[in-house]
Amino acid sequence: MEKLVGEYLDILNEKSNASTKFWALEKKIKIDKNKPGVILNLRKSEMIYDVIHLIRDGAITFDDLSDFSDDLKHEVRMFFDKLR
Repeated sequence: MEKLVGEYLDILNEKSNASTKFWALEKKIKIDKNKPGVILNLRKSEMIYDVIHLIRDGAITFDDLSDFSDDLKHEVRMFFDKLR
């Protein structure tokens, strides 16, 4: 979320009128609020995909999976590589 706040500040610091900045910020927040790093609806059947989305969005890294099982890390890596 820290990354998103920085992106919001960039929008607010642009050299444009207040209305343009407001609507750009509103559009970005609308998109961002559904990202896995902001909100996540947990389902066991979707866990691998949720982890992949979190990595892809930069909310976590592969290093954050160090305490998880080797099987999970392998599956995440396999799916992540396929989705690239």
